[in-house]
Amino acid sequence: MPHIWDLFAGYTKAYGRYDLSKQRTNDRGKVEGKALTIKEPVTQALWEAHLAGHGPGLGIIPLRTDNTVIWACIDIDIYNLDLAALEAKIHKLQMPLVMARTKSGGAHCFLFLEEPTPAKDVRNTMESWAAALGHGDCEIFPKQTSRYDEDHDLGNWLNMPYYYAEKTLRYGIQGGQRLSLDEFVEYSWNKRIDLEAISIPSLEGSMNGHGSNNFTEGPPCLQHLEQMGGFPEHRNDGMYNVAVYLRKRFPDDWQDKIQEYNVRMCTPPLTLSELNTIVKSVGSKAYGYRCKHQPIAAHCHRRSCLGRTYGVGETGEGGTQPEIGSITKYVGDPVLWFLEISNTRIMLTTEELLNQSLFKKKVVDSNINRVPAALPPARWGKFIDEKLRSCEIMEVPTDASPTGQFQMLVEQFATGQAQATSKEELVHRHSPFKTGDGEVWFRSRGLLEYLALHSFKYRSEHHVWQMLRDMKGESRLVKIKGKNYNIWVIPEPERGAEDAPLPEFGTKEF
Repeated sequence: MPHIWDLFAGYTKAYGRYDLSKQRTNDRGKVEGKALTIKEPVTQALWEAHLAGHGPGLGIIPLRTDNTVIWACIDIDIYNLDLAALEAKIHKLQMPLVMARTKSGGAHCFLFLEEPTPAKDVRNTMESWAAALGHGDCEIFPKQTSRYDEDHDLGNWLNMPYYYAEKTLRYGIQGGQRLSLDEFVEYSWNKRIDLEAISIPSLEGSMNGHGSNNFTEGPPCLQHLEQMGGFPEHRNDGMYNVAVYLRKRFPDDWQDKIQEYNVRMCTPPLTLSELNTIVKSVGSKAYGYRCKHQPIAAHCHRRSCLGRTYGVGETGEGGTQPEIGSITKYVGDPVLWFLEISNTRIMLTTEELLNQSLFKKKVVDSNINRVPAALPPARWGKFIDEKLRSCEIMEVPTDASPTGQFQMLVEQFATGQAQATSKEELVHRHSPFKTGDGEVWFRSRGLLEYLALHSFKYRSEHHVWQMLRDMKGESRLVKIKGKNYNIWVIPEPERGAEDAPLPEFGTKEF
């Protein structure tokens, strides 16, 4: 019989966990720990500890080293979700998904595959299914379809089900009934599919651009809602998006057509006054689909929409925007950002991310072979802000950053064997002097020679002095043998620093 780790085989060189000692409450009132990605192998022992409820739970990155996956997930993070209704809809739409309850009462809808399958194909499928289920605005795993590198850009991980399996709240569901761990594994193993062989007739219309010609080459959400009978609620917002579509498709006479679509999509139709307000709003210079608002947010399939002639990516000049996907923040020195564009990952500095001109240049210099359309500064700022709100944050171990490496060298310099025995020796020697009252004194030239000895590159001496101040160091004028000398003073490092291995820098620039 297979094991749960066979179902969730993913990236093997790193895993995720929550540090529950650093809890915070998010803007929805949910208590979360600090998410950490650990660059260590995923082992059976980690899985066994997870299932036994020992220590933090285990998070697995679905994206494998060859950019394939054998599992994926629609993550519906809604408290006290109607799980029975969701399972019924999954079965009605003939989706081969296995549903599991999350700790907060939401749902993880898993797809399990017989063979490793390109992540870009799997993610596109999962996005279309989420839109059909009415949860197009939820998270999809894998979040990335490729990696920039394996040093920084590891990928997003998902908390695994069956933490503390005997008493878990993260259990699988079949027919409304809770599944034991063994039942879940057996059921899921038998639900594995070949993605290329799967066909879901109920989704072959709106989600794939077919159906009526009323929303030809338009957003999948509007096509899907038309297929479902129109706007059951949020009629004004719904018709606003219809008006945006009509203006894109029929720029000369779109106002004349809106009443026809009003009757088709709204029951009862909006009043003439309400329609005129919408026409006036969409007729202004700045207009676009309200993708984050209902009723279309629930059925959003952005990846598909970006490729439609009158979709969200239409530039107004006959072209479309390249698809911009997930973003990861690598917290180091400097901070780096990894962004997915058209299934390709690029690396950006903070300046390149915030400056639209530098961003466009970085995209053009990559192998994406696209030029992102220019957006007004306000829209660009809003777009980046939305991306940052949902980005994954990768914490860099302190001693792995240049600043951390500098601090390690300073501590080893201050506690090494070549010590001055009195402050008078500071005049002629470049060795540090422990005062005996918790301070270490040294002259700047001695530290700079030590950094050079270990091939540590820095931007300028000024930057070295600033990093010393960050270590609570201070520059001080002292009198030695009747003369004034400038020295640096830092708190004496804790014992043990002299035993740490020296980092190897080679010629790597700071």
